[in-house]
Amino acid sequence: MGIIEFDPAPSDALTDDRWSAFALHLQCPFRITYQSRVILGSADLAWRESEVRDTGRPDSERTMYDFMADRVDATFAELRPTVTTVRISPFGDLHVELDQEFTVEAFPVSSGRAEAWRFLQRNAEHVVFPPEEPTHDQ
Repeated sequence: MGIIEFDPAPSDALTDDRWSAFALHLQCPFRITYQSRVILGSADLAWRESEVRDTGRPDSERTMYDFMADRVDATFAELRPTVTTVRISPFGDLHVELDQEFTVEAFPVSSGRAEAWRFLQRNAEHVVFPPEEPTHDQ
């Protein structure tokens, strides 16, 4: 699962300070782009870092996803891009534009009701795709 956090937690938050106020949990294929280049994608989990970068121990389980996520985390911590636009298609395709030419995109690919992504505000309502079905008391 990919997790992207937005905004630092407010000082009076009922949560650990290491968590941000808002987060996006991605359980479907997704990518993060900068300008016209994919800088992190869910398929990066398929590639071991040692095979691509020819570094580290050959038996390491560290993936290119791990390597690139570390770089994206550091870049976002330094540049602190903010969300400028959010679009959601009827099929749950999610397109989040951030300033400084970053985007986050998610692509639900299941015909089932499995959760593809969730946007949450800590200790508040969550937006889930596909929408959670209401429970009916019988």
